[in-house]
Order: sequence, then C-alpha cells, then structure tokens
Amino acid sequence: MSGSSTKAAAVTATTTVEALLEDQPCYLIRNCLNPSEQTSIYQDISHRSQHTDNQSKPCMNPTPKTIIFDGNQSTLKFSGGGDNIYNKLIVQTANDVLKKEEVILLPKKHDPCFANTALNNDTTTTTMSVGVIRYQVPNGKFPEHIDHCNDNSWVYLLSLGCSANFVVKGRSSSSLLPQSEIQQFRFKSGDVLVFDPSSDAAIVHGVASINGDDFPLLDCPEEFQQFRFGVQCRVKM
Repeated sequence: MSGSSTKAAAVTATTTVEALLEDQPCYLIRNCLNPSEQTSIYQDISHRSQHTDNQSKPCMNPTPKTIIFDGNQSTLKFSGGGDNIYNKLIVQTANDVLKKEEVILLPKKHDPCFANTALNNDTTTTTMSVGVIRYQVPNGKFPEHIDHCNDNSWVYLLSLGCSANFVVKGRSSSSLLPQSEIQQFRFKSGDVLVFDPSSDAAIVHGVASINGDDFPLLDCPEEFQQFRFGVQCRVKM
C-alpha cells in the first residue's frame, strides 16, 4: 500500500494504511498520532478520571481494567463532535489519512457506506462515545469477539503505550465459505484501527497479549512503559 506523510512538520514516522481484511472495512493506520498528540489524549483521560480510583489491580490478572471517569462513568459521551480532543485528534486525523488513500483503499463499489460517512469532512453532526481499557504487561488480553453494534456507527480504536498483539478476523463474502484467516499484528502506540462494528460485518477482534519491551521511547508519559491503553471512539455520523 502507498503511504502518505501527514502532519509532516510534527511527525517523523511515515503514516501508512493497511487494509487488513479483504471483504470487510477494517483499516490499520500506522503512526496516525504523533507522540505529542498521544500524550495530549492520555492527559485528557487522566484529567477526566483524576478523582476516581483506577489504580487498584483486578483480582484476576490479566483481566483488563476499564477506566472509570469522574462521575462513575465508564464512557465519555459527546454530541455534535466539534472540537473535543478525541474527535479532533483521533477521528478527524484518521479520516484525513483515509481520504488521501481513497483511490487505493476505499473503492466505493466495495463499501459505499464507508465512503459516504467516515470520510465525510463535516463532523459537526457527529455523536460519539469514548471508552478506555488499560492492559497489564505482559499478559493483558481481551477475548476475541464481535461488537454487534448496529446503529450505523464506526469504531476508531487508538492504541497507547506498550504495543498489543492484536487479532482481527472477518467473515467470507460467501456463506458457503469459512471465515477468513485470522490476522495478528503489533498494534503500536499511535496506531488507529478503523472498522465496522456491525453484526453484518462480523469483524472478530481481540487482544492476545501485551509487549512490555515495545513502547514509545521519547516524550511520552511513564505509564506508557507499564501499560497498554485501548482508546475506543464509537462514532455515528
């Protein structure tokens, strides 16, 4: 796949896009957020959860920990999209990258719905929710599953901190054929995975383990060397 160098003044690594599944919309954007943007996201998460005890370890390691925000909320909810940091730095940045790769990665004959929604420049009507899960090194994991979210939303999943051994698997385009082979990859800090969470897409995904020796080396919070954070934005256009 071709790569596009976005935010050239701020990003030293090249931003590239990988289509992970042949028949379902599932795109991995490498180096989507630079270290400064990653830190800004983490600082906002920390600020919004500063009065909640998120330090206690789960009783059964490697159970991941859902970050609880102030007000005892497990998700942040935004209406209108606008300038909230998650929409601006994760969703809009990912959409800009995908638009640049539309000819190669997003042919409308394969997925007109995605082309007409997730690539829309106008995010003023976006509603979204944000949830964060913290994974322990090295055995943090999340079972493979399908979201079954059928409200025409899209998932933008940002990885922060230590890399995850992440798996995705899609159904075959024919009901007579088995599911496609599983794809496993290192989901690194600053990468964003964009996919359709609907039952029709049936995209299986999960976390197999966490790599404690693979984390950002410069200009990042200390916690990035200890945990992996999965920041999930569920976006409805």
